[in-house]
Amino acid sequence: LARLQHSMTLRFVLALALAMPAAALAQQLRGSEKSVVRQHRVAKRNDFTFLRNAAQVREFVREDRLERVSSSRNVLVDGVSFPYARPAVKLFIERLGAQFRAAPGERLVLTSLTRPKSRQPSNASDLSVHPAGMAVDFRVPAKAASRRWLERTLVSLERSRVLDVTKERRPAHYHVAVFPSQYESYVERLTNGN
Repeated sequence: LARLQHSMTLRFVLALALAMPAAALAQQLRGSEKSVVRQHRVAKRNDFTFLRNAAQVREFVREDRLERVSSSRNVLVDGVSFPYARPAVKLFIERLGAQFRAAPGERLVLTSLTRPKSRQPSNASDLSVHPAGMAVDFRVPAKAASRRWLERTLVSLERSRVLDVTKERRPAHYHVAVFPSQYESYVERLTNGN
């Protein structure tokens, strides 16, 4: 039954993704100051701490507030200094990685997860949620079909109000802020067939 539900969910997400025109998709991925503010507000509502340094990241890992994200057959963690994330973000990565492996047949590549304030790049927003552990950056796939699948799926999830996605240019990647309680409720509804 679980396998059938997963298959039906995957087909539904794929159908939604294929129905979206390319121009609308590009518009959705632009991001905005409004989306950065929304991400920050979600982190504050969840009472997430914005981690200051590496020592604080290690402390949150010891306290099980952040979980390790490791490479698997579906996901490649590439050059990530702090491979840790909030539990809902890890769940999102695992689910999306499995779907990406099943659809375009590739591994999803992660390039950033939790990043303390002391390690933020110079172009990072003061409102960045990477220090809160609720963001993940994905490498832009080289194959056009894989890019289209990933972009359409992420935008579909954004429309479901469980995350916020922006395609950034320098360096090229997808920045995804996962809204923990919304995403966990979304997965529960899918799992329970509601």
